[in-house]
Amino acid sequence: MAADLAITLAGLPLKNPVICGSGEHVMTEAGLRAALDAGAAAVVAKSAGDSAAARRQLDGAEYATLGPDWSIDGWDPGAPGTTLLNRSSLVDAPFDEWSRMLARLDRWAAEREAYVIGSVLPDTAERAPALAARMQDAGLRWIELNISAPHATEAGDRLLRADTPAAVAAITGAVRAAVDMTLTVKLTSETADVIALAAAARDAGADVVGMCGRRMGFLPDPETHLPVLGTFGAIGGGWELPLTLRWIAKARLQLGPELPIAGTGGARCGLDVARFLLAGASATQLVTAVHGGGFPALEAAIAELAAYVDARGIPARELVGRAADAVLTYDEATAAAQALGPT
Repeated sequence: MAADLAITLAGLPLKNPVICGSGEHVMTEAGLRAALDAGAAAVVAKSAGDSAAARRQLDGAEYATLGPDWSIDGWDPGAPGTTLLNRSSLVDAPFDEWSRMLARLDRWAAEREAYVIGSVLPDTAERAPALAARMQDAGLRWIELNISAPHATEAGDRLLRADTPAAVAAITGAVRAAVDMTLTVKLTSETADVIALAAAARDAGADVVGMCGRRMGFLPDPETHLPVLGTFGAIGGGWELPLTLRWIAKARLQLGPELPIAGTGGARCGLDVARFLLAGASATQLVTAVHGGGFPALEAAIAELAAYVDARGIPARELVGRAADAVLTYDEATAAAQALGPT
């Protein structure tokens, strides 16, 4: 009997919970097609906006693959334990031209029971509704409002990031009023209370909450005494996984199991996807693993997840939230330990 990977996210049927997340690997039609050919249920295209300055910033994109000891030499970008530090920006393409290409490719994806998700990253909150509407008018079925861009802290007014509940509610509500397509709102993790942001997005009309965007980092090179990349950069890798899953589990426990969550931040393989499901996400984006290991990383993750659920005789959808729902408070954990007595 074939493994049952089918899952539902905000009413959308997904053939599996694996989504290829946004990045340079999906800033061309060829890359987007490759992600879908690898079996991903959806692919989030490279973020787009109307800022010409932000598009030009892509010319200065740079990447460093870091090993477990933070060294930058000789590491396989696709190997477990590696970290990606990078500087990036928007896809360098006219917004409407990019949107039309995504919509055409989404029609092709629909024939394969998959989705192409347009990612909107505005430079101002005021521009966001019109950008979302233009993607909908082009024919897309699903967009991700990216208000988590870590590079926004260094890019000045070229990229927008919302890191307060009020800001998240305002921009989500405005976009929701402009479109009736499926809307994911991707949230930053660089705040004291991601749950408050998730509640604000949900209450303002988000169909799916994306948790969570990458953090910004800084790494000095002890040999040159200079910053790696020459500046600050967005950082991500497998070490993120427990941090991301804490917020996902907290969101499920505090906002209810009906909250549709798409997880991102730390997943590198099929077993990691299972961990995201157990924490409360219904789908998981892979980014760093694909950036480093190519699109075969998606195939491998889907195969590993299939083997995992097949061995246990349980459909993927029944994993969602199991670990989060079993969380003990510290007092409960202490009481349980005391009940066992000395060992």
